[in-house]
Amino acid sequence: HEALVASEAGQPFYVLVLGSDSREGSGTSDKEYESGDQQRSDVMILVRVDPSVRELTMVTIPRDTPLTLDDGSVVKINEAYNIGGAPMTIKAVSDLTGVPISHYAEIHFSELEEIVDKLGGVTVNVDTELSYQDALTGETITIEPGEQTLDGQQAQIFARARHEYATDQDMHRQNNVRELAEAILKKALDAPIYELPNVVLSLASCVGTDMQTPEIISLASSFAGGSGKMTIYSCSGPSAGDINEAAGGMWLCYENPEGWANLMEVVESGADPSDVDVNSTAIIP
Repeated sequence: HEALVASEAGQPFYVLVLGSDSREGSGTSDKEYESGDQQRSDVMILVRVDPSVRELTMVTIPRDTPLTLDDGSVVKINEAYNIGGAPMTIKAVSDLTGVPISHYAEIHFSELEEIVDKLGGVTVNVDTELSYQDALTGETITIEPGEQTLDGQQAQIFARARHEYATDQDMHRQNNVRELAEAILKKALDAPIYELPNVVLSLASCVGTDMQTPEIISLASSFAGGSGKMTIYSCSGPSAGDINEAAGGMWLCYENPEGWANLMEVVESGADPSDVDVNSTAIIP
């Protein structure tokens, strides 16, 4: 991929994880712009990986972040996937965050379900009752609040649900997605070390990535030995926004280069970015 920048051996590097519905064509919405070809990456997480200290930092790129195209028009950043696939998305996120991206991984919701089931379920804390129609089967699944082990179908609902939240719907959903990602990583890395290559191979078959299998196994091995020895930080980029009349009345996050710069400075340093106030620097028109 011409958009990717090779990382230096032993140095921290960035992976862009894209979650999408594109293979399912499941028009899960009655809004025309949200159904149909479904080629948008609804979940974008930039992950800083530092194997030397077994540290991962997950930064959600809010899907409503504005992206200015070459012709001057403004779209949501998740539209980049529709226009130019992974390469355009990688470039857009790299430009936004100011860091080079070395690898990418794409995962679809059906594959997410498979991953969780292969791991025998994952444990998360559900903060409110979630009820959602499974886009794959049409049945309505309800998950009660509290800490619990979710199977693949429930995990998929946990990652999709946002209408149960009265405010900041997408922020809640993205928090759930990062919590799920963390639970999957921990469960996989808690496997006995002799099982790890098989676990990794089995999970990797569900993910599209530029990384070669030996590379993935070697990376997983550097984090192995139990999730207790691993640090995972988690945060979101600037997410405050409003209806943007100039962009045709779409809801967009405010432009906020300073917020992104402040956040990424902390991420780059390897510190915990979760308390950085990213929204106070938003440029409110």
